[in-house]
Amino acid sequence: MFYHRKKQSYILNLFNYYSSQKQNLSSLLLLNLTDLSKPSLFFAPFLLLPCSLSLQALSVQTSNVIQGTAPYLTFDDGATKVMSFEGALGIKLANISYIPQGINSTLYPNAIVDTSNINNPIEMPNTTYTFADIQTIVPIASYPNISLTNLVNAPYNYGRDDDGDGDGSINATGNLTIKWQDSSGKDITEDVKANPNMELNFCNAPYQLTLSTTSGYLSTEYGIPKTTYFNNANHSYYINPNRINAKVCFAQPSLHAQQGDEQKEYWVRKKGFKVQPFNNPTNNFPTTGSNKMFFYLLLAGITPEQVIAVNGSTVQGTGGNVTLQLSAATTHGWGSISYPERERALKVELIGPTRNSTNTRFLPTEFKLYSDNIGGHLIYNFKIERWFIPRPGQVNGYLNAQNFCRSLGYGYRIPGVEDYTNANRPDIGWNNGIPGRNIDMYRRALSYRDGNRWVGGFFNEWGVMSDANSGYPGTDWSVYDYWAYQARGGNEWYSVGSGGGNINTTAISSHLYNTNRAACVSP
Repeated sequence: MFYHRKKQSYILNLFNYYSSQKQNLSSLLLLNLTDLSKPSLFFAPFLLLPCSLSLQALSVQTSNVIQGTAPYLTFDDGATKVMSFEGALGIKLANISYIPQGINSTLYPNAIVDTSNINNPIEMPNTTYTFADIQTIVPIASYPNISLTNLVNAPYNYGRDDDGDGDGSINATGNLTIKWQDSSGKDITEDVKANPNMELNFCNAPYQLTLSTTSGYLSTEYGIPKTTYFNNANHSYYINPNRINAKVCFAQPSLHAQQGDEQKEYWVRKKGFKVQPFNNPTNNFPTTGSNKMFFYLLLAGITPEQVIAVNGSTVQGTGGNVTLQLSAATTHGWGSISYPERERALKVELIGPTRNSTNTRFLPTEFKLYSDNIGGHLIYNFKIERWFIPRPGQVNGYLNAQNFCRSLGYGYRIPGVEDYTNANRPDIGWNNGIPGRNIDMYRRALSYRDGNRWVGGFFNEWGVMSDANSGYPGTDWSVYDYWAYQARGGNEWYSVGSGGGNINTTAISSHLYNTNRAACVSP
């Protein structure tokens, strides 16, 4: 009740009481005082004493402020009275509400007490979900923080006082802060603020949403109690997209070697190739292949075993005689302390024509992997457009390398420099790599066509061809220079190093002439 209303009530009660006492007093004064004896006259003033005492008592009684209720926070139009800041740290997803541990959960009978952590995150209830769909007390436009004063008054009106003591305005102190982080710990709060309709990405999950408050209070001008104090509080939620949105995040071949100028939208240093849209399978690694070459698919929202259960351990491609062997594995770090991370992943091994195959024919082959048995959710696709068959050991010169490729039939040939690397080396006349990049080492990138010619090939996609842990043990590849078909002069041919895609020339008279290796490509 407002204080000025209390004053009005007090005056009205006083007036009524005084009027009744005045009538009694008037009757008393009608007595003939001259008829009273002197002792009676002595007591006459005390006849007014009851009236005086009653008025005094009334004055003391009405000057006390009537006891009411303290101001509080509410986010459901008064149905729930929040008397601690923990209650302001809840979130809402669709029709599900979550509240922090440690608050009076009986006030929220339809809410779930949050126990999420990085290993047991909340799963979004819908298949398509954006950051805007995760509702908190902090408006997205106010990220990363907002003062409590702005929340308790218009337009939000989260502050309430049942006595009306606030007279339309509640004073408040304290601030609320929100922070979004992805699974790497990167602060993405400003990204969410700028793009609230951005969908949650399993490759960046689980997300961590932290709400925190400073200490503060709510206060009204009148009434007792008129102030509610809040202690500082914070709570973090861990959130995953719906599992139907499971996906492949990276395709990881050997992480050796890297020049350092890789494009971050396609390659991540300790992860590998980023997954690109599925509308064109040649956008994804690999576009080149060779028998027993392998890579890892880093998954999110699904396990390697689940992918194998859906697709089988052997996957047939479309259009050729290359297959995939799938197995659950742990990435082996590629033999370097520079890449110490080990991750559970799906190992993908290519099985296809070799130098000993009775049928070496190759046709471009597309592969698709799904996360469901009905083939409704594609998680990865790629297309191999060139197939390589290496010969182990020395071949003793260019002509022997040429003869080896011809013996395979089906158009196999000695690769060109562009079939191996996207590097350039202008000082020896090679400029058909990535335009404008005059570096004699490959950039880790997918190969692509520029008109009728390829820019890049096997080494820039797959990395170091070592038979040790840094490369691909079990294959016929090794760390040597491989012959290219282009000649720089009459008795000098180009060759490409399998360690970094660097470009060299080798003359017949060179001592390296017999040490170069041979590989063949189709088509």
